[in-house]
Amino acid sequence: MEYNDCQILENYESMARAYTKALAEKGFVFVRLDSSASEKDELINKVADNLNKLWKIYLEASLSRSFVKNKLIYAQLAQNTSVIIDNYKKLYPNAKFSSLLPVKIRPQDVPKTAIILLTELIKDIWTLATHDETNSKSLIDMANDLLLQIKTLALLL
Repeated sequence: MEYNDCQILENYESMARAYTKALAEKGFVFVRLDSSASEKDELINKVADNLNKLWKIYLEASLSRSFVKNKLIYAQLAQNTSVIIDNYKKLYPNAKFSSLLPVKIRPQDVPKTAIILLTELIKDIWTLATHDETNSKSLIDMANDLLLQIKTLALLL
């Protein structure tokens, strides 16, 4: 018997279908799981948690005694994040925002930590925008607002 790789590749789909059919006749059951809905829900909740974390970081930085000159900037960033959270709640009313305890970060690490969290948020929001075409415009606008926060935080470094 002669072995030909090219012929196997050309007939692979029909071979796979025949193999699946033969196994089904022997009693095997094949189930197809669509995990995209659960992945989307996990992503929605992850974005909600990270937005909540970011807001808490800004809020604590605005109330801290260490940031004498930057309190107003952090208060404004907390306000902007609060508006983004409200808009996000309108898009996804079933999103689960975790109730976080205060986030303890050294005062000098707040801008760096916030930038790291913002980049993760922007990546996740863009990913969510590709999975949710009905809300993609609003999600892209949120990502752009968060990108402006990175610019503001970069000035504090």
